[in-house]
Amino acid sequence: MHVRVLAGTMAALACAACGERRLCDAPASPALERGLRRGGETLAAMKILGLAPAPTVEASSVFLLGYPNLGLAAIEQATERPYAGDPAGLHRTYAEDADGQDTTCNGDLRFRLDGRHAPLTAAALAADVDALLALVHPTDVYTHAIFDGHPDHAAVARAVDAAIERSGKPVKRWATLIHPEGTADCMGPSAREWPNPAEWDAEPRARFTPTLDVTPPPLPPCRDDRRPAGWGDPGAPDTLVEVPPAMQSTSLEANLKWKVLSQYASQIDCDTDGQGRVHPSCGYIRAFVKRHEFFWTRSFGDAPASGTGPVLVVGAHPDDEALGFAGVIATALASGRRVVVAVVTNGDSTLR
Repeated sequence: MHVRVLAGTMAALACAACGERRLCDAPASPALERGLRRGGETLAAMKILGLAPAPTVEASSVFLLGYPNLGLAAIEQATERPYAGDPAGLHRTYAEDADGQDTTCNGDLRFRLDGRHAPLTAAALAADVDALLALVHPTDVYTHAIFDGHPDHAAVARAVDAAIERSGKPVKRWATLIHPEGTADCMGPSAREWPNPAEWDAEPRARFTPTLDVTPPPLPPCRDDRRPAGWGDPGAPDTLVEVPPAMQSTSLEANLKWKVLSQYASQIDCDTDGQGRVHPSCGYIRAFVKRHEFFWTRSFGDAPASGTGPVLVVGAHPDDEALGFAGVIATALASGRRVVVAVVTNGDSTLR
C-alpha cells in the first residue's frame, strides 16, 4: 500500500539540507518523520484498548522494535554484515520513545533492554523476538501467516515461529492474513478487492461492514477482473474469533475497532485523484472491521488451552496489530489476561 505524503515533508527536507533540524540524532528526513509518526499512531491506537509502554520493560504492554519497513527479508539474510538499505539511513533500529521530543528516538526494544540500538542483522532480529517471548511467557501468540503476500509479514511469521521453536515452550500460535498470498507486486489493486466487499461492489467508505465476515480473496492474484475466490493451498482459516459487541456496532463513530483503526491517519487516504478515484487505503482499512477475526492455528509442544495465560501479539507494521488483532486484544484484556503488543518495523518507507 502506498502511504500518503506527510504534511511537513518539504519543510523537513529543507531543514535537513540546512542542518537546522535533527531527528533521532541524525539530519531530519521524510523517512524518519514517517517512522516516528507511525510509531506514535500505534501508541495512540493501543491506548484506546488499554495498552501502553511503561517506565520498565517488565511493566510495558507495547513494544516498538524499530526495524526498517520493507527490509525484513533482507535482514533475515544479513548474517555476515548488517543490512544498509534502510530508508532512514541510520543503519540501526530506532522508535518513538514518547518523551515529547524527537531528537533521541530511543523507544526501540533493544535500547530499552540494554541501552543500545540493534544493528540490522539476522542475529539481532532473532534476539529481539526471543526477548519478547522471554518477557511475556505467552501461552498464545498472534501474528502473520507465513504465506502473507507482504514480504515483511512473511518474514515476521518466520521469525516468530523460529523463536517459539527455540524457546521450547508450549505455545499456540494464531496467524492471520493482511495481504493475500502472491500480492507482493500488486498490493494497491489487491486492496481494492479484498477484504470483501470489493470496490466494484461497494463505494470505498461502504466497505465498513461490521456485520459481515471476511470471504476468500480472488484467485489468481494480481489481475483486474472478476474471478473465483479461494484460500489456495493453505485452505480456509480453522478458527474464527468473534469480536466484542462494541466492535460490531454499525455506527462508524461508535464502532470500537474503527476508533482504534482511525488512529492510523497516515494510512487512510480518502482524497480523490485526478481520475476521481480514492486511494485504495480508504476502503481497505474499513474492510477489516468484521464480525470475526480469522486465524490459522498451530500448537507448539503441548500447548495449554487457549484463554489461560499471557497473550503476545506481533505485527510487522504500525496498524497490523489493529487490523488483524484488535478484537482478540480487547477480549483477552476483558478476561483479565496480560496482553503485550509488539510492532517490528517503523513503517518508514514510501510503501507499506
